Amino acid sequence: MSQDSNDSKIYMIHGFASGPKYPNAKADIFEAIFALPVQQIAYDSAATFAENMEALQKQIEHTPTIIIGTSLGAFYASKLAELCADKVKLLLMFNPCHTPSEILKHAVGEHENFATGKSFEFSSATLQSYAETTFIDESITLNRQVMLNMDDDLIDSQRTMDLFGDVLNMTSFTKGGHRFENLGDKEVTSFLRHIKPI
Repeated sequence: MSQDSNDSKIYMIHGFASGPKYPNAKADIFEAIFALPVQQIAYDSAATFAENMEALQKQIEHTPTIIIGTSLGAFYASKLAELCADKVKLLLMFNPCHTPSEILKHAVGEHENFATGKSFEFSSATLQSYAETTFIDESITLNRQVMLNMDDDLIDSQRTMDLFGDVLNMTSFTKGGHRFENLGDKEVTSFLRHIKPI
């Protein structure tokens, strides 16, 4: 993970079977709220956890002031933030896929990437590569913020709250679905503006 530049930046990580998109309305919202440039970084949903962590680290070239992840991207955002916790001022996780080896069991098989349209296989071996890695390391101090939509149809938001409500700062919204289509809504943007990177 290179730290050659002192330029602060937001790193944004997509969910399972997706990828960076340009233009990106969500990235625009984050740039406007936090007044920092957003760089989208990518992982391969068909690759193992270790392979993806290596690939993601190579894409970080500037000081990661804020790391943002959605769904499986939130899992990676958590692990990346823990690697450079002394520099990260805010870890923001939307509808996190906190236990991929359980949550993604149903996903084993063929898929089409939402961003590229290319097909890929999510194998049982890839699923198992997540089994030994925990969502968060509570011994590492980080400004962790979790945002949930209670109508998420892919990940049980109530279970997320039950599992991590005592150790993570969580905020929930009624509607917006798994992909956080409500990100631009006033109640969400207002909340984001009051989050202080520390």
